[in-house]
Amino acid sequence: MSFSALHHRLRLRLSLLLVLATLLSACASTAHYPINPPLAAVKPHEGYRARGLFRQAGDEELMVIVTFSGGGSRAAALAYGVLEQLARTPIEWHGRPQRLLDEVDLVAGVSGGSITAAYWALAGDRIFEDFEPRFLQRDLQSRLIDRITSVRDFWRTTSPRFGRGDLLAEELDQALFQGATFGDLVRRDRGPLAIISAAELSTGARFDFLQETFDWLCSDLSRFPLARAVAASSSVPLLFSPITLWNRAGECGTPTDLRSLITPEQLATLQGTRLERRMKDDLRLQDRNALPYLHLVDGGVADNLALRGLLDLDGLARLSPQKLFDKADLDNVKRLVVVAVDAGNESTTTIASSADVPKVGQVAEALSDVLIARYSDETRALVAEVFQHWRSLKTADQQQLPIHIVPVSFRLLPDEQQRRELLALPTSLFLPAEQVQRLRQAAGQLVRQSPDYQRLVREIGAPSPAPGSGNAD
Repeated sequence: MSFSALHHRLRLRLSLLLVLATLLSACASTAHYPINPPLAAVKPHEGYRARGLFRQAGDEELMVIVTFSGGGSRAAALAYGVLEQLARTPIEWHGRPQRLLDEVDLVAGVSGGSITAAYWALAGDRIFEDFEPRFLQRDLQSRLIDRITSVRDFWRTTSPRFGRGDLLAEELDQALFQGATFGDLVRRDRGPLAIISAAELSTGARFDFLQETFDWLCSDLSRFPLARAVAASSSVPLLFSPITLWNRAGECGTPTDLRSLITPEQLATLQGTRLERRMKDDLRLQDRNALPYLHLVDGGVADNLALRGLLDLDGLARLSPQKLFDKADLDNVKRLVVVAVDAGNESTTTIASSADVPKVGQVAEALSDVLIARYSDETRALVAEVFQHWRSLKTADQQQLPIHIVPVSFRLLPDEQQRRELLALPTSLFLPAEQVQRLRQAAGQLVRQSPDYQRLVREIGAPSPAPGSGNAD
């Protein structure tokens, strides 16, 4: 079901409840979203931080990054299929047979991709047991419509301090996360660092759920629910209300600034660049008077491919590689693997065929499929330049750094009919089981057909499959 169809269903059912809004308006004022907890003092070596990228000694020599794009259940299912393929890929590193999945250091996800990324970081291999029944087979879309239009929850969404995005967070928590917080990821101390990204509505800036970002707000990410972060990343504007954070900047000390990695002379060269804009976005969070509240929406608004963080990393590396590598523990990397999962589809909007004023659902669909797609095209071009630059990098001992870029995109499928059918799948919060299975199979196919993946398997592949490799195609 498309966003336009979803909005139509909601409009029909909500019209039956409008009269209740007046009757229950007094009760509505009691509904309030959870407020992000305060942070007493910035502690640079505690919390869920990018500094904790490598969890075990020796892991830093093989760096594996996976990025999951937005796209609702379509994106979540494609990402899940990629995890299955990585679990079926045996490698041998320093004489240790293991799975490529075990070596993933970082997973970045937005919107639908953030659901898979966050749950994998929390559950580990359990994702292969229960993600399908608890999410992929669960009609979250119908459940949300039922809740939004129910007498029990309708009055809550009429409150100025509670919205449909908060209901989405509650549904995600019930289905998957069950009260888990980012502190649970810290205590787990295994698996990849998961960066869940949303977009800040008033600035359009990318907002990463890391303690480094929460330091600016003087807020404790370790007590923040995973479900609310994923809901923020998935809250499509107009369909879901934003997830709101309170800014307490100035109450916990001064956080570390990106500018500490570069010299004043280098800083002067950044004028008008993406990196300067990113630094200004971070500094704006410290201006509590200008930005006392943050309203977070779908991460696809700022970066639907979950790849913009790599652009920031590349910009810092070009300016001050040694400082960056020392800070991020990257100076010992001997081989780099990037698996970039793009679940983008083709727009099916028909608004140009009518003189009528577009409906809210049609506008939401156009925002999701057209404007985000255009921004994603620019990101793909920029990231291609970054990858080209990275292929020329050398290791600390001046050897050529082996880099493997594995793109996973419907546009790369060789079969035209399969490609067109998958590109036409709707951006929704539920897909039939047959479509989910096709997405999982396509994910494995796309990974295996990648020349860089094939080269990786030839160079460090183990002779036999590792145990516990998840579900088969």
